[in-house]
This record gives sequence, structure tokens and C-alpha cells, in this order.
Amino acid sequence: MYKLTDKEKKKIIADYLNTNNYCETARINGIHESTVRNIVKKNSDITKMYEEKEQENTKDILEYMDSITSKQKKIVDLSLSAIEKKLKNPDMFTNVKDIATVYGIIFDKALKYKEMKIRQAELQKTRKDIEDLTTLADMLGFKK
Repeated sequence: MYKLTDKEKKKIIADYLNTNNYCETARINGIHESTVRNIVKKNSDITKMYEEKEQENTKDILEYMDSITSKQKKIVDLSLSAIEKKLKNPDMFTNVKDIATVYGIIFDKALKYKEMKIRQAELQKTRKDIEDLTTLADMLGFKK
């Protein structure tokens, strides 16, 4: 039986954190799914730290986005005005496809931002639920 090196195990953990899927990680590394599962479980502290860092990064991005909301609104307003002017007065350099692409990007980013806010709220609720259940389990005398 082949013993994985520390480097290989770290790659497997990194791949798992990227895919969040045991089978996919196993396929990428040419190993059995149970091997991936065992490596990840033995290194649960790393996956927990990764998840915490990911949540922290999301929080930082959302805080930054909130801090520049007025600038974003101004840019979007100017962009939409420019698009509207181009649509009313097309010239040989105006390409409707390009205008539609710009509008689509603006709309897509606004939706992505809303999704991130919803995800952050869901994560906060999940954390609170876990804390409440942990407190209840402690009160009832359940052991970890």
C-alpha cells in the first residue's frame, strides 16, 4: 500500500477546500474517496480555519462594499445615463451589444452583492443556532 507524503496530503486538503467534495477531490488526485475523507477529518482544524478565513474575507468585502455605496450609486447612475444617451443618439462607434454587456455587468454585480449579503445573514443565523443548541445541550448535560 502506498503511503501519501505530507505534500500530497496538503494538496488533497487544498483540493478538498477548493471543491468541497470528497469524490471530486479523490478523482483529481487519483485516490479513493474514503482516503480523502480520512485525511480531511484528521485535519479538521485546517478546514475549520479555512472556513473561518473565508467568512472573515466575505465580511471584509461586504463592509468595504457598504462603505463605498454612495460612490457605487454615482458610478451606476453615470453609466446608466451614458448608456441612455448612446441609445438615443447612436453613432458609428456605438455598439448595442457593448451597451447591453455593460448593463448586464452592472446588474449582475448588484445581484451578486445582494446574494453575498443574504449568505452573510444566513451564516450569522446558523452560528447563532449552533450556539443556542450547544447551550441547550450543555444545560441538558449532553457531552461533546
